[in-house]
Amino acid sequence: MKSRYFLFFYSLFLFSPLFHYGQEDKKVAVKIESTVIENQIKLKAVAVNNTNIYRELNYLLVCIKKGNGGSLSNNKQSGKFSISPNEVKNLSEINVNLEKKEALKAFLYIKDEETQKLVAKDSLELNQDLFKKKVSRVEEDAVFELKGLAIDQTKSRIGKDFYDLFYIQYSQISDKSSTAVTISEIPVRGTSGQINIEIDDKIVYSFMTNSSDDYLKEQADNSLKYIKEFNAKKNLIKNEFMY
Repeated sequence: MKSRYFLFFYSLFLFSPLFHYGQEDKKVAVKIESTVIENQIKLKAVAVNNTNIYRELNYLLVCIKKGNGGSLSNNKQSGKFSISPNEVKNLSEINVNLEKKEALKAFLYIKDEETQKLVAKDSLELNQDLFKKKVSRVEEDAVFELKGLAIDQTKSRIGKDFYDLFYIQYSQISDKSSTAVTISEIPVRGTSGQINIEIDDKIVYSFMTNSSDDYLKEQADNSLKYIKEFNAKKNLIKNEFMY
């Protein structure tokens, strides 16, 4: 009889850690799923609620592509979502054209809507050897908003040239924006376009396109100046509401 009790308690002691860890594994998990069709890569952000609790969460999916010529482009999708217990939910999709000598990195972050704490994350890399060290550091700087990220949404060759000039300067400054900076381009009358510098969905600076290298360098300098001013005002307002 004693030997049976000993065996029972020994078994309970032996397998209790497995039960404990099994309980801890019940959480919200995320994954970036990829599908390749010729040169098209489809990235899908998927969340799974392994808990028995209804959750309100935020997601951020960022795709960073390095072109054959070394230029960087970014695509970002984010939003709020709710997920029921044991539910599998598709959050977002990004389609990317990727040639042989091009590389891609994608990052997926989930944070709690109420506490703003990071809940889960996943990443995906294709042709990672083609990335430079400064690009691989993007994940180190990412705290959901990915501090220092510059998103390329330009459309013309001039727009791409400006983005490359801007990114080189922006990546070297220490006081980057705490949220992503978006470089967008919209068409206007004639052959010109307008490039907007946006932070938190607000245009902090804009200018008309011009193919002159000196002009683009000047606009990159102006963009950095207005970004610094915007961040300074943002921090000032934030400090006024701190007690």
